[in-house]
Amino acid sequence: MTAAGHPTIRSLRADDAETCDRIIASLPYHFGDEDGRRQCARAVRAQPGLVALLDDMVVGFLTVQRHFDHAAEITWMAVHASRRHHGIGRALVDRLCHDLAGEGCRLLLVLTVSPSDPGEEPPDGYQATRAFYQAMGFVLARDLPGLWEGDTAVLLVRQLP
Repeated sequence: MTAAGHPTIRSLRADDAETCDRIIASLPYHFGDEDGRRQCARAVRAQPGLVALLDDMVVGFLTVQRHFDHAAEITWMAVHASRRHHGIGRALVDRLCHDLAGEGCRLLLVLTVSPSDPGEEPPDGYQATRAFYQAMGFVLARDLPGLWEGDTAVLLVRQLP
């Protein structure tokens, strides 16, 4: 942790995988689908990404995939349930945007559950996830019905400097 109390952000490493698994286990609503948990576990073991540390403990992570030279996607992101709403997700996304812009990337994408999805949500459900991404400069771009079984996906896009 830095002197100002902000998380330290570093690259995701192979030895972070089990900690990332525990982070998603702390979020049973957002990671309630067993297939989704397996996909996330594979991503933290195979894709590049970032982790956030507080007091030398990994408390959040994201994975990223480059699709084309100028576009990347956050494929998975989570902050431990006990550490949410303290700027950790913001620090992860800010660092990713800085790094990607430095590599010439111009667009960052992310998928989440759409506001048009008919399912009920708890107070800290996907509406909070969408609000977080929108506060980070992402805009709702397009619903992708049928992409996920049981939920309507929405694509959010952020232009990078």
